[in-house]
Amino acid sequence: MNDPQPSQELPYTETEIETMATEDASAGKFLTVLMVCTFSYTVIVGAYVIYWSLKN
Repeated sequence: MNDPQPSQELPYTETEIETMATEDASAGKFLTVLMVCTFSYTVIVGAYVIYWSLKN
């Protein structure tokens, strides 16, 4: 019925796969940096709000 074919062609060339992997890696790095910045900003603002509320 569904015999495996010995020669299957990849939909992308090796170079295209490497390019996509590089793009994915840089996108992941960007998202990680964005997440760290967001977390740091949240901590700083939270600390300031607590400081401000305790001061008043």
